[in-house]
Amino acid sequence: FGSSFGCLKYSCYRFPASCSRCTAMATPNTNIFIPDLPADVDDAKLAEVFGQYGTVTWSKVMPSKGKPTVAGIVEFGDIAEATWVVENLNGNLAQGISTPLNLAFKRERNKGDGKGKKGGKGGW
Repeated sequence: FGSSFGCLKYSCYRFPASCSRCTAMATPNTNIFIPDLPADVDDAKLAEVFGQYGTVTWSKVMPSKGKPTVAGIVEFGDIAEATWVVENLNGNLAQGISTPLNLAFKRERNKGDGKGKKGGKGGW
């Protein structure tokens, strides 16, 4: 059940922004992940809603497979704006969105060192 947020708890997979382990693991950056947005939210509405809270440089809505909701990613102009949004809107209503938001900093995927695990001494 692991999620892109690195936790193995099922509740985290469903609500990553509510998991203290996952939000602690994500380093503050300009990208915010928003799961479980109402299905009527599109790219334009996402940018409009979050533009009220800072400079949105990029945003994208993605379908949630098998769910009646969508997910979104919003990139802000600087880390201070993104941090303010996560700290102040997480669990609250944003103007123009009818449900409370779960927000988390988008985690960067660990790309590793590119060497892989080929033979050798186990590498634990």
